[in-house]
Amino acid sequence: MSVRQMQSPLDDYEEALRECIELVNAQAGAYMDALSGFAGHHARVSRQVHRVMRPERVQANPDRVSTVVWNSAEDPTQPDIIINRTVRADEFLASNAPGGANEQQHAKAILVFLYATWELELRPRLASAKGIAVSEVKADIMGDLRHIRNAILHSRSGFAAEDHSKLLVTGELFEPSKPISLPYEHMHRIFVLIKQECARLLYAHLGVDSSPAPPEQLTDIAIQRRGRGHDA
Repeated sequence: MSVRQMQSPLDDYEEALRECIELVNAQAGAYMDALSGFAGHHARVSRQVHRVMRPERVQANPDRVSTVVWNSAEDPTQPDIIINRTVRADEFLASNAPGGANEQQHAKAILVFLYATWELELRPRLASAKGIAVSEVKADIMGDLRHIRNAILHSRSGFAAEDHSKLLVTGELFEPSKPISLPYEHMHRIFVLIKQECARLLYAHLGVDSSPAPPEQLTDIAIQRRGRGHDA
């Protein structure tokens, strides 16, 4: 970790990078909270299924044992509530298991959102601050996110071989001609890669010698407003 103290307020370029880092932190936090929630659902329903499916209960009422999960946006203790979803317990458990459908859907949504915010807001702001064309603001990881986003939205979450070859820094995380899988380790790697790219852009902007802490060796970065300095 390296630290550079500055007394002047952040310029527009630095402020845009600061917001990019905060965006990644917010999405990483939401991602971790979601994983905890899915794990809690899985553990709770697993216990309930085990209780319902006790051998003596199944033997006594073989036709009345039900393993269905339902949920509602209303208070479940109140009468006449509206049930929003009913699903078999085994399907519910599979969806909420580590690496299950809920985790995968949430991870994909985060990556699509990160790329959209970069491309539609942050990248134009960085270009405007430098007085250059948007196309001149380059970030390898964000280019990879564009291809990942396209695969998620347009290719049924799979990479064709020719599209996989376009990935510059995340190629090892995906396999060509196979559905995209985003376990925790892959998501953490992508979050780190985005922060490293922010560090690279910041170093270049400030003319900082990166030799004590090259961007590729960083795992986190923060840019603080006036009075606290810049931490990288």
